[in-house]
Amino acid sequence: MSREKIKVPGKVYEELVALQREIHFTQDHSDTIKKAEDRGYMNAANWIRQNERAYKIGFAWGFESDGEESQGTLRDIPQREAPPVHRTISRPAQTMQPRSAKKSSGSGNSDGVLAGIRNWLGRYF
Repeated sequence: MSREKIKVPGKVYEELVALQREIHFTQDHSDTIKKAEDRGYMNAANWIRQNERAYKIGFAWGFESDGEESQGTLRDIPQREAPPVHRTISRPAQTMQPRSAKKSSGSGNSDGVLAGIRNWLGRYF
């Protein structure tokens, strides 16, 4: 027997490729069937169940489509809808008011933190 890839129907091949990307194939075909059914790949699950020996060979050597269906075609994809119109309420833009230049310091003329400390020390000591 030469090392040729196992030929499978086009839909089964697509599902096997998708399944291979999602899970790690194992030699335990019953585990792979369960994972395929859980993910909705019913064609692949049925093919593996009916072709256990071919699956085990294909597991090692690979699979290829027998050409029944073209691969990579877009189908069952709905047309893109126009985005919904969002209605907004216009509000006046809020601007920040500038702070007043008047300082609320009790000492009168303040040139910073150190000047304030010196001023406080000068009053009490």
